[in-house]
Amino acid sequence: MKVSTSQIFERAMTQMSNQQAKVADLQSKLATGQQITRPSDDPEKAGVIQRLTSANQRLEGYQNNLTALNSRLGTEEGALKSSENILQRMRELAVQASSDSFSPADREIIATEASALRDQLVSLANSADASGNYVFAGAMTSTVPFAENAEGETVYQGDNSRMLVDVSDQRQLALNKPGNEVFSSVVRETSNGTFERVGFFAIIDDFTAALENNDTDQIGASLGEISDLTQGMAMAMADVGSRMTTAQSQVDALTETKVRYQALLSAAQDLDYTSAITQLTSEIMSLEAGQSSFMKISQLSLFDYIR
Repeated sequence: MKVSTSQIFERAMTQMSNQQAKVADLQSKLATGQQITRPSDDPEKAGVIQRLTSANQRLEGYQNNLTALNSRLGTEEGALKSSENILQRMRELAVQASSDSFSPADREIIATEASALRDQLVSLANSADASGNYVFAGAMTSTVPFAENAEGETVYQGDNSRMLVDVSDQRQLALNKPGNEVFSSVVRETSNGTFERVGFFAIIDDFTAALENNDTDQIGASLGEISDLTQGMAMAMADVGSRMTTAQSQVDALTETKVRYQALLSAAQDLDYTSAITQLTSEIMSLEAGQSSFMKISQLSLFDYIR
Protein backbone atom coordinates (compact mmCIF):
# COMPACT_ATOMS: atom_id res chain seq x y z
CA MET A 1 0.00 0.00 0.00
CA LYS A 2 1.43 3.35 -1.09
CA VAL A 3 0.91 6.43 1.00
CA SER A 4 1.23 9.66 -0.97
CA THR A 5 2.52 12.94 0.38
CA SER A 6 -0.95 14.47 -0.01
CA GLN A 7 -2.49 11.71 2.12
CA ILE A 8 0.07 12.32 4.84
CA PHE A 9 -0.71 16.03 4.80
CA GLU A 10 -4.49 15.45 4.74
CA ARG A 11 -4.38 13.01 7.66
CA ALA A 12 -2.18 15.33 9.70
CA MET A 13 -4.45 18.29 9.03
CA THR A 14 -7.54 16.26 10.01
CA GLN A 15 -5.94 15.15 13.27
CA MET A 16 -4.85 18.70 14.15
CA SER A 17 -8.29 20.07 13.23
CA ASN A 18 -9.95 17.53 15.52
CA GLN A 19 -7.49 18.39 18.27
CA GLN A 20 -8.17 22.11 17.84
CA ALA A 21 -11.93 21.43 18.03
CA LYS A 22 -11.43 19.61 21.36
CA VAL A 23 -9.39 22.53 22.71
CA ALA A 24 -12.01 25.07 21.53
CA ASP A 25 -14.81 22.99 23.09
CA LEU A 26 -13.02 22.82 26.44
CA GLN A 27 -12.30 26.56 26.33
CA SER A 28 -15.99 27.22 25.65
CA LYS A 29 -17.00 25.06 28.60
CA LEU A 30 -14.56 26.89 30.87
CA ALA A 31 -15.96 30.23 29.67
CA THR A 32 -19.60 29.23 30.38
CA GLY A 33 -18.92 27.08 33.42
CA GLN A 34 -21.20 24.36 32.03
CA GLN A 35 -20.56 20.74 31.16
CA ILE A 36 -22.37 20.95 27.84
CA THR A 37 -22.59 24.00 25.59
CA ARG A 38 -24.86 22.39 22.97
CA PRO A 39 -27.64 19.83 23.39
CA SER A 40 -25.87 17.66 20.82
CA ASP A 41 -22.92 17.29 23.19
CA ASP A 42 -25.01 14.98 25.41
CA PRO A 43 -28.72 14.79 24.42
CA GLU A 44 -29.70 12.73 27.46
CA LYS A 45 -28.05 15.09 29.96
CA ALA A 46 -29.42 18.09 28.06
CA GLY A 47 -32.93 16.67 28.53
CA VAL A 48 -32.36 16.24 32.27
CA ILE A 49 -31.10 19.84 32.54
CA GLN A 50 -34.14 21.14 30.64
CA ARG A 51 -36.57 19.25 32.90
CA LEU A 52 -34.84 20.46 36.06
CA THR A 53 -34.74 24.04 34.77
CA SER A 54 -38.47 23.95 33.99
CA ALA A 55 -39.22 22.51 37.43
CA ASN A 56 -37.18 25.30 39.07
CA GLN A 57 -39.05 27.94 37.08
CA ARG A 58 -42.39 26.51 38.23
CA LEU A 59 -41.20 26.57 41.83
CA GLU A 60 -40.18 30.22 41.47
CA GLY A 61 -43.67 31.01 40.18
CA TYR A 62 -45.25 29.29 43.19
CA GLN A 63 -42.87 31.13 45.53
CA ASN A 64 -43.90 34.45 43.97
CA ASN A 65 -47.55 33.49 44.49
CA LEU A 66 -46.86 32.71 48.14
CA THR A 67 -45.04 36.00 48.63
CA ALA A 68 -48.07 37.89 47.30
CA LEU A 69 -50.39 35.67 49.37
CA ASN A 70 -48.48 36.30 52.60
CA SER A 71 -48.51 40.05 51.96
CA ARG A 72 -52.26 39.97 51.39
CA LEU A 73 -52.87 37.79 54.47
CA GLY A 74 -50.72 40.17 56.55
CA THR A 75 -52.95 43.07 55.52
CA GLU A 76 -56.05 41.03 56.35
CA GLU A 77 -54.67 39.96 59.72
CA GLY A 78 -53.81 43.54 60.67
CA ALA A 79 -57.32 44.77 59.80
CA LEU A 80 -58.94 41.94 61.75
CA LYS A 81 -56.81 42.50 64.84
CA SER A 82 -57.73 46.16 64.91
CA SER A 83 -61.40 45.35 64.30
CA GLU A 84 -61.42 42.82 67.11
CA ASN A 85 -59.89 45.38 69.50
CA ILE A 86 -62.53 47.92 68.52
CA LEU A 87 -65.34 45.43 69.06
CA GLN A 88 -63.90 44.55 72.45
CA ARG A 89 -63.94 48.23 73.36
CA MET A 90 -67.47 48.60 72.05
CA ARG A 91 -68.56 45.65 74.15
CA GLU A 92 -67.03 47.31 77.22
CA LEU A 93 -69.01 50.44 76.42
CA ALA A 94 -72.21 48.40 76.11
CA VAL A 95 -71.57 46.81 79.51
CA GLN A 96 -70.98 50.23 81.06
CA ALA A 97 -74.05 51.76 79.41
CA SER A 98 -76.21 48.88 80.69
CA SER A 99 -75.51 49.93 84.27
CA ASP A 100 -78.31 51.73 86.09
CA SER A 101 -75.73 54.12 87.55
CA PHE A 102 -75.24 55.77 84.14
CA SER A 103 -77.29 58.85 83.32
CA PRO A 104 -78.64 59.84 79.89
CA ALA A 105 -75.78 62.34 79.62
CA ASP A 106 -73.26 59.58 80.31
CA ARG A 107 -74.81 57.48 77.56
CA GLU A 108 -74.60 60.45 75.18
CA ILE A 109 -70.86 60.60 75.80
CA ILE A 110 -70.56 56.85 75.18
CA ALA A 111 -72.59 57.27 71.97
CA THR A 112 -70.01 59.75 70.69
CA GLU A 113 -67.19 57.25 71.23
CA ALA A 114 -69.26 54.40 69.74
CA SER A 115 -69.89 56.49 66.62
CA ALA A 116 -66.16 57.15 66.21
CA LEU A 117 -65.38 53.47 66.68
CA ARG A 118 -67.99 52.62 64.06
CA ASP A 119 -66.23 54.89 61.53
CA GLN A 120 -62.93 53.16 62.26
CA LEU A 121 -64.55 49.79 61.62
CA VAL A 122 -65.87 50.96 58.24
CA SER A 123 -62.37 52.10 57.31
CA LEU A 124 -60.89 48.74 58.33
CA ALA A 125 -63.58 46.84 56.46
CA ASN A 126 -62.55 48.77 53.33
CA SER A 127 -58.84 47.97 53.73
CA ALA A 128 -56.79 47.60 50.54
CA ASP A 129 -53.60 45.61 49.94
CA ALA A 130 -50.31 46.92 48.51
CA SER A 131 -51.73 46.70 44.98
CA GLY A 132 -54.76 48.80 45.87
CA ASN A 133 -57.17 45.84 45.77
CA TYR A 134 -59.85 45.72 48.46
CA VAL A 135 -59.19 42.84 50.85
CA PHE A 136 -62.76 42.12 51.92
CA ALA A 137 -64.63 42.51 48.60
CA GLY A 138 -64.46 38.87 47.48
CA ALA A 139 -63.51 38.72 43.79
CA MET A 140 -64.73 42.30 43.21
CA THR A 141 -61.40 43.72 44.34
CA SER A 142 -61.91 47.13 42.71
CA THR A 143 -65.28 47.70 44.40
CA VAL A 144 -65.49 49.35 47.83
CA PRO A 145 -66.78 46.50 50.03
CA PHE A 146 -68.90 48.52 52.45
CA ALA A 147 -70.69 51.70 51.42
CA GLU A 148 -73.93 53.51 52.12
CA ASN A 149 -76.98 52.70 50.02
CA ALA A 150 -79.82 55.10 49.10
CA GLU A 151 -81.32 54.68 52.58
CA GLY A 152 -78.08 55.66 54.27
CA GLU A 153 -77.36 52.11 55.48
CA THR A 154 -73.84 50.71 55.26
CA VAL A 155 -74.17 47.49 53.24
CA TYR A 156 -71.85 44.93 51.65
CA GLN A 157 -71.21 45.49 47.93
CA GLY A 158 -68.72 42.70 47.24
CA ASP A 159 -69.46 39.07 46.37
CA ASN A 160 -69.10 35.72 48.13
CA SER A 161 -66.14 34.46 46.07
CA ARG A 162 -63.03 32.95 47.57
CA MET A 163 -60.07 33.42 45.24
CA LEU A 164 -57.57 30.55 45.08
CA VAL A 165 -53.85 30.76 44.38
CA ASP A 166 -51.67 27.95 42.98
CA VAL A 167 -48.87 27.17 45.43
CA SER A 168 -47.78 23.80 43.99
CA ASP A 169 -48.66 21.49 41.13
CA GLN A 170 -51.41 19.92 43.24
CA ARG A 171 -52.32 22.58 45.81
CA GLN A 172 -54.19 25.87 46.02
CA LEU A 173 -54.69 28.21 48.97
CA ALA A 174 -57.47 30.73 49.62
CA LEU A 175 -56.36 34.32 49.07
CA ASN A 176 -59.33 35.92 50.80
CA LYS A 177 -62.44 35.61 52.90
CA PRO A 178 -65.52 37.57 51.75
CA GLY A 179 -66.33 40.65 53.79
CA ASN A 180 -69.89 39.57 54.60
CA GLU A 181 -68.41 36.53 56.39
CA VAL A 182 -65.84 38.57 58.30
CA PHE A 183 -68.08 41.52 59.19
CA SER A 184 -70.95 39.16 59.71
CA SER A 185 -74.63 39.60 60.42
CA VAL A 186 -76.72 38.20 63.29
CA VAL A 187 -80.25 36.86 63.54
CA ARG A 188 -82.49 39.08 65.67
CA GLU A 189 -85.89 38.24 67.12
CA THR A 190 -88.41 41.00 66.45
CA SER A 191 -91.12 42.25 68.80
CA ASN A 192 -93.78 40.13 67.03
CA GLY A 193 -91.80 36.91 67.50
CA THR A 194 -90.36 36.65 63.98
CA PHE A 195 -86.67 36.57 63.11
CA GLU A 196 -84.66 38.76 60.79
CA ARG A 197 -81.02 38.97 59.78
CA VAL A 198 -79.35 42.24 60.72
CA GLY A 199 -76.10 43.45 59.15
CA PHE A 200 -72.86 44.17 61.00
CA PHE A 201 -73.00 47.95 60.81
CA ALA A 202 -76.77 48.06 61.36
CA ILE A 203 -76.16 46.44 64.76
CA ILE A 204 -73.64 49.12 65.69
CA ASP A 205 -75.94 51.88 64.40
CA ASP A 206 -78.77 50.48 66.53
CA PHE A 207 -76.47 50.46 69.55
CA THR A 208 -75.48 54.09 68.97
CA ALA A 209 -79.11 55.11 68.54
CA ALA A 210 -80.07 53.30 71.75
CA LEU A 211 -77.35 55.21 73.62
CA GLU A 212 -78.55 58.52 72.20
CA ASN A 213 -82.19 57.69 73.07
CA ASN A 214 -81.32 56.29 76.50
CA ASP A 215 -83.06 53.02 75.50
CA THR A 216 -81.72 50.60 78.11
CA ASP A 217 -83.64 47.63 76.73
CA GLN A 218 -82.07 48.06 73.30
CA ILE A 219 -78.67 48.66 74.90
CA GLY A 220 -78.99 45.30 76.66
CA ALA A 221 -79.95 43.61 73.38
CA SER A 222 -77.06 45.34 71.60
CA LEU A 223 -74.65 44.01 74.21
CA GLY A 224 -75.55 40.44 73.22
CA GLU A 225 -75.34 41.21 69.51
CA ILE A 226 -71.98 42.96 69.80
CA SER A 227 -70.71 39.95 71.75
CA ASP A 228 -71.78 37.78 68.79
CA LEU A 229 -69.93 40.10 66.40
CA THR A 230 -66.81 39.89 68.57
CA GLN A 231 -66.98 36.10 68.54
CA GLY A 232 -67.39 36.11 64.77
CA MET A 233 -64.35 38.36 64.41
CA ALA A 234 -62.33 36.00 66.60
CA MET A 235 -63.28 33.14 64.27
CA ALA A 236 -62.17 35.23 61.26
CA MET A 237 -58.86 35.81 63.04
CA ALA A 238 -58.45 32.07 63.55
CA ASP A 239 -59.20 31.49 59.85
CA VAL A 240 -56.57 33.95 58.61
CA GLY A 241 -54.07 32.60 61.14
CA SER A 242 -54.64 29.09 59.83
CA ARG A 243 -54.13 30.24 56.24
CA MET A 244 -50.92 32.06 57.18
CA THR A 245 -49.57 28.95 58.93
CA THR A 246 -50.40 26.79 55.92
CA ALA A 247 -48.79 29.31 53.56
CA GLN A 248 -45.59 29.40 55.62
CA SER A 249 -45.50 25.61 55.70
CA GLN A 250 -45.79 25.58 51.91
CA VAL A 251 -42.99 28.17 51.64
CA ASP A 252 -40.73 25.89 53.69
CA ALA A 253 -41.64 22.88 51.55
CA LEU A 254 -40.96 24.74 48.30
CA THR A 255 -37.65 26.07 49.62
CA GLU A 256 -36.52 22.57 50.50
CA THR A 257 -37.61 21.22 47.13
CA LYS A 258 -35.86 24.04 45.27
CA VAL A 259 -32.59 23.39 47.12
CA ARG A 260 -32.81 19.74 46.08
CA TYR A 261 -33.56 20.62 42.45
CA GLN A 262 -30.70 23.13 42.35
CA ALA A 263 -28.30 20.50 43.68
CA LEU A 264 -29.38 18.06 40.95
CA LEU A 265 -29.15 20.79 38.31
CA SER A 266 -25.69 21.78 39.49
CA ALA A 267 -24.50 18.17 39.32
CA ALA A 268 -25.86 17.81 35.78
CA GLN A 269 -24.85 21.22 34.47
CA ASP A 270 -21.92 22.79 36.34
CA LEU A 271 -18.39 22.18 35.12
CA ASP A 272 -15.67 20.61 37.25
CA TYR A 273 -13.07 23.31 36.66
CA THR A 274 -10.11 21.32 38.03
CA SER A 275 -10.80 18.36 35.77
CA ALA A 276 -11.55 20.58 32.77
CA ILE A 277 -8.36 22.63 33.16
CA THR A 278 -6.28 19.46 33.47
CA GLN A 279 -7.93 18.03 30.36
CA LEU A 280 -7.46 21.31 28.45
CA THR A 281 -3.76 21.41 29.35
CA SER A 282 -3.36 17.84 28.12
CA GLU A 283 -5.19 18.55 24.85
CA ILE A 284 -3.12 21.70 24.22
CA MET A 285 0.10 19.76 24.78
CA SER A 286 -1.09 17.06 22.37
CA LEU A 287 -1.98 19.70 19.80
CA GLU A 288 1.39 21.42 20.13
CA ALA A 289 3.21 18.09 19.86
CA GLY A 290 1.22 17.20 16.74
CA GLN A 291 1.92 20.59 15.18
CA SER A 292 5.65 20.29 15.95
CA SER A 293 5.82 16.79 14.44
CA PHE A 294 3.90 17.91 11.35
CA MET A 295 6.28 20.83 10.83
CA LYS A 296 9.29 18.57 10.95
CA ILE A 297 7.75 15.96 8.63
CA SER A 298 6.53 18.56 6.16
CA GLN A 299 10.07 19.92 5.76
CA LEU A 300 11.54 16.55 4.81
CA SER A 301 12.29 15.68 1.14
CA LEU A 302 13.99 12.83 -0.77
CA PHE A 303 17.30 14.71 -0.61
CA ASP A 304 17.10 14.64 3.19
CA TYR A 305 17.04 10.82 3.06
CA ILE A 306 20.04 10.48 0.64
CA ARG A 307 22.27 13.05 2.34
